[in-house]
Amino acid sequence: MATPKQARRAAALTVATAAAVTLASAPAVAVTRAAGAHPSAPVVSVRADKPSTKVPTGSAVLPGFGSTAGGTTVTITGSGFSTIDISDPAAVKFGDVNAASYVVISDAKLTAVTPAGDGGNVYVKITNVNGTSTGKLTFAYRTPLTAEFESLVGAKPAGGTVLAVTVSGGTVGTSTKEFAAEKVTARVGETNTTVGWVDPTHVKVLLPASMKIVPQTITLIHDGVIGPVSESTVRYAPAVTSIAPAKVSTAGGETVTITGAGFSDEVTGVTIGGVAATSFAVKSATQITAVVPAGENGTVPVVVTSAGGTGTIPLTYRAPLGIEIPDGTAARANGGTVLLTVTGATIGATAAAFANEKITATVGSAKISPAWVDATHVRVAMPASSAAAGTVTLLHDGVAGAPAAVDYVPVVASLSGNADKLAGGAKVIVKIAGGEPTSAKDFKFGGVAATCSSQGAGAYACIVPAAEQAGPTWVTFTASSGTASRFTPQATFNYTDLD
Repeated sequence: MATPKQARRAAALTVATAAAVTLASAPAVAVTRAAGAHPSAPVVSVRADKPSTKVPTGSAVLPGFGSTAGGTTVTITGSGFSTIDISDPAAVKFGDVNAASYVVISDAKLTAVTPAGDGGNVYVKITNVNGTSTGKLTFAYRTPLTAEFESLVGAKPAGGTVLAVTVSGGTVGTSTKEFAAEKVTARVGETNTTVGWVDPTHVKVLLPASMKIVPQTITLIHDGVIGPVSESTVRYAPAVTSIAPAKVSTAGGETVTITGAGFSDEVTGVTIGGVAATSFAVKSATQITAVVPAGENGTVPVVVTSAGGTGTIPLTYRAPLGIEIPDGTAARANGGTVLLTVTGATIGATAAAFANEKITATVGSAKISPAWVDATHVRVAMPASSAAAGTVTLLHDGVAGAPAAVDYVPVVASLSGNADKLAGGAKVIVKIAGGEPTSAKDFKFGGVAATCSSQGAGAYACIVPAAEQAGPTWVTFTASSGTASRFTPQATFNYTDLD
């Protein structure tokens, strides 16, 4: 049996232990005297206070907007959510309406499904066992807006077409300021774009750039709330970005390649200057080939037509210029200008008009700038050449005409010595040019034949023949082409009767 002293010690230990347990844990407990304690030991009841609970607070709702039809799932963050009575349907309210449902995730987070509501902002209220939140956490109800408009064909593929739209399902404000607060945007197909206010039920939608060939709907977005897609559609015209070649002969028959976007089997025609292309083929969504018809000198539109509208790009027709070579015209082998007659079209009544026609020339592979003489004549500078003829082609703004051959006249380019006695006998190196000088023949000094041998590169070693009379004369020859050489100062040779 315990002594009175032992009983008092046991009772004190029991009280201390009970106090520690109830303070560390939660609900209140009652503690009786310890087993075996003296009957006179007191009965001790120790009660610990409940954990501190507060009225719930809300700090954020995401998303902060949703349709007036309800059904938007939002996440609410804050504190005090763990003591919500989850059997209470009114624990979470949007305005004065209970949430359609809610789930408490933790003391700091819950999710809720919004009920239907009227357009505008409402307070979100949360109630736990300690009371209802008093903060100003809001949720924005937005009316889904529908775009109504007449279906459009031919929107600019680069963007910028403005479309008038009637708004149904709600209004968009009575002023630009109210409209800005409504945060209304639009989506054309899958591309977002801007909207301009007109009046409470009308807006202007700026159509964005698009290369899509299919019809596209418009959706209005009211502060993040996506409305129904429109019944009407927008179709974009094909985009035509380039054509090659960009300049063609007035004779037609050339094949051009048209590059762009929005080409498809729905391309119904290609016209050039208002005339249907001789033929065309859609190679891909970005390329068409077409055979151009005959046309007149000048610039004309090339129009590609599809179900979405038309795309246009300019094409320039140029008359091919022919050449007539006046009788007796020849170019010196060391170069010089020749006068040529132009056929096929006039080249301008003035030098300024000629410049606008952008006429150039080629002689062989060399590029030449011809000089205007009058509406049907030009001068062309022939480069030095050892050939029998130079092929001249006139290009009218890049369009080539029929080539013509201008003869080069063979000439003596130089003599290693320009004098000898009447008896002759000196050796002179004669260098010639023009007329294909590799097999020249019939060298003569003042009409007297000379014996000459080729030294290569247009050089011939000649023995000066005897002459009957002193004085100046010249050296002549016949080129490989069969053309007789022409006189030049370099061909002058002198006979002297002095030893």
